[in-house]
Amino acid sequence: MKYFYRAQPFRNNFIRALITVGILSAVTALGVLFNDADFIETAVVLAYFFAVIVIAWLTDSFIFSLAATALSTLLYNFVFTDPYYRFIVYDMNFITIFIIMSIAALISGSLTLLARRSALIARQKEEETEKERYNTNLLRSISHDIRTPLSAVIGAAEMLDGMTEPDDSRRELIKGIRDEADWLRSLVENILNLTRLQDDSVALSKQPEVLEEIVGGAIHRVSQRSPNHQITVNMPDELLFVPMDAKLIEQVLINLLDNAVRHTPPGKGISVTVEKEAEIVRITVLDEGEGIGAEHLENLFQSFYTTREKHSDASHGIGLGLAICKTIINAHGGDILARNRKDISGAEFTFTLPMEG
Repeated sequence: MKYFYRAQPFRNNFIRALITVGILSAVTALGVLFNDADFIETAVVLAYFFAVIVIAWLTDSFIFSLAATALSTLLYNFVFTDPYYRFIVYDMNFITIFIIMSIAALISGSLTLLARRSALIARQKEEETEKERYNTNLLRSISHDIRTPLSAVIGAAEMLDGMTEPDDSRRELIKGIRDEADWLRSLVENILNLTRLQDDSVALSKQPEVLEEIVGGAIHRVSQRSPNHQITVNMPDELLFVPMDAKLIEQVLINLLDNAVRHTPPGKGISVTVEKEAEIVRITVLDEGEGIGAEHLENLFQSFYTTREKHSDASHGIGLGLAICKTIINAHGGDILARNRKDISGAEFTFTLPMEG
């Protein structure tokens, strides 16, 4: 395999050399026919001029474009300039023609090469965009199909839980089914939100919303799934109306709180703090877990990045929660960051939202 890659450039250059020699030979033969038919000399110059353009396009190499320019000038001097078949020029007009021909051919060859590479890059980007669009649509379709049966599973689990006696040993199994199905539903919601935001044709549905209601709704959903964790809230006294897509911002809070629950032992504190500043509102989620390793801080918001810490629940995530948080907050014109707490052990996630739409 190693020798194959070493031989590949030589083979490509050999083909390019054959293309260059073949085209220049054909143009020279055509020029001889033009000369015998008493065509004007400009026709031969134009033939070499277009030959350089074709060579630049086919070889996709600036070196071969430059070589074609030099060879065209030499061939024109050798075959079509008196004294013929000698690299000598007596007439100063021909020297001027050589210079102009060389400069024009070099510029046109460079421009042609640049245009070809630009077209290739544009085609590659178009193919990548089409591939991403296909993957996004496929992922969205699958997520939609999964969401419906998941809702049925969660509903059935809740009904069975209500029909089962508190001391029934099967109650724990039912709770496990409900928790796992609820986690899958949260994952599906993250995927759907991510694909929605990646679709440039879909705009955010931003409306002034009461921030207290959004925070309360997120805490309520997380507390239902994790009753052993107590979540406290610190809100300003005034009622805050913040322009946002309520469903997406609630999903951000749910993701951050789920993350805090996974990394905080029962009995330890989790809190949400809301602060209003000049033109922004700042929301902070704090936990009392083990904190974030220094090696993970830079990559936390990348898609499918997981820390794989010691807690068994940490392996439950697939690395989409924080990535979707960053995508949503950035789409709202805000910022999000993560760091370790300075007062006690734990993590601190803070995001901002602009107060004006």
